[in-house]
Amino acid sequence: MEIRNYQIDDGAALMDLWNQCLPLDPITPAIFEDKVLLDPNFDLDGCQVAEDDGRIVGFVHAVVRTTPHPRGFESLLEADRDKGWIVAVFVHSDYRRQGLGSALLEEGLDFIRSKGRTKAVLFSYTPNYLLVGLDADGYPGAREFFEHHGFVAGGEGVGMGVDLQGFTVPDWMRQREAELAQEGIAARYFERRYILPAVAFFTESFPTWLHYFLDKLDRGHEPDEMVIVLRGEEVIGYCQHRYYHHVERTGPFGIKPQFRGKGAGLLMMFKLLERMAQKGYKYGWFTGTDLGTANYYAEAGYRVIRRHVGMTKEL
Repeated sequence: MEIRNYQIDDGAALMDLWNQCLPLDPITPAIFEDKVLLDPNFDLDGCQVAEDDGRIVGFVHAVVRTTPHPRGFESLLEADRDKGWIVAVFVHSDYRRQGLGSALLEEGLDFIRSKGRTKAVLFSYTPNYLLVGLDADGYPGAREFFEHHGFVAGGEGVGMGVDLQGFTVPDWMRQREAELAQEGIAARYFERRYILPAVAFFTESFPTWLHYFLDKLDRGHEPDEMVIVLRGEEVIGYCQHRYYHHVERTGPFGIKPQFRGKGAGLLMMFKLLERMAQKGYKYGWFTGTDLGTANYYAEAGYRVIRRHVGMTKEL
């Protein structure tokens, strides 16, 4: 048995093992390339595989934030000076309960310590997280494993989804749309002439979301995959679907704080989901929100599909 750095020929076998071990969070080579290998904070010393007689049987990936990229993450560089993340860790079912999972986890934690970090966060590394948190129901025994190794559970969250078959915008939302129009507020599909107002919106209100917006522009995604809320020529809200290779993934959703409580957020959400349904998409989903806002999304038809918990460890 050997634990070593990831090598370029490991990809296919590693993807197969990933999808065996984490069936609720499957991956493809393209997603692995985007979110791991091309991540600006990728460090080969934090990406380790366990190999037994030429067979990959385990994996751990750990990162620390060392660069302000992608754009919009400048403020997090200083805020995350004490943190590192265990982005993923798993072991083939034939090799569990033999200490291999513990050894791989310790490799990841040692990497984080070597970078001078004093706290390890489980999974929720933005923007390139592969698991948003620990799904204790989906992966029985996982919470006990991490608690045994000193991780402490924190906030709980949920993943939500909405059935788009037969999706329609309700009459009460149409009425609210007309009322908002009287106030000079309207939801529109994105047009490239709004690039500068959109960038200003993200910079002021949601700086870390700028990455998602710029990524969609770089990839040439269709403009109506993005909905903006306008007050005159000012962008005061934004939402989208399609994140990386996940076409039906929705979000983020956000409205400038001073314009919340008017229904504009729900309006843009309905507009986004309506267009997805018109295009033939059958489902919309997102990975996580806190329990306090789940009822808000439920007004647009979202229902809880997964539950997760955040976990951290002091090093």
